[in-house]
Amino acid sequence: MMRHLLIIAGAFSSVLVPLATVSDADASVAMVQKQDQDPRGRYTPNEARDERQQGNIVPALRVINTVRQRYPGADVLDAELEGGAAPRYVIKILTSDGRRVDVVADARNGRILYER
Repeated sequence: MMRHLLIIAGAFSSVLVPLATVSDADASVAMVQKQDQDPRGRYTPNEARDERQQGNIVPALRVINTVRQRYPGADVLDAELEGGAAPRYVIKILTSDGRRVDVVADARNGRILYER
């Protein structure tokens, strides 16, 4: 009886170990692909650079300067470039009175669309 169990266990392990290895490799590839594609539609640094060089979007510094003019004394916390049909910058700031505000601007022309 024990001999039969060992033979069955050996047969299963010889089949399952290669499957687990293939599955791990596929998972690694999927993870790399997932890192390259942000689920929220953000550009990677390389994509943002390419879009800027092609003239499809304005530089982030131009938008940040516009935000600083609208909110004097504010600290810029973060700037993100989101993609899609209408790419936009989301500039996160801390105003001089302590409020956190997200300023959303059209990435194609730098105009501020709204604040939230």
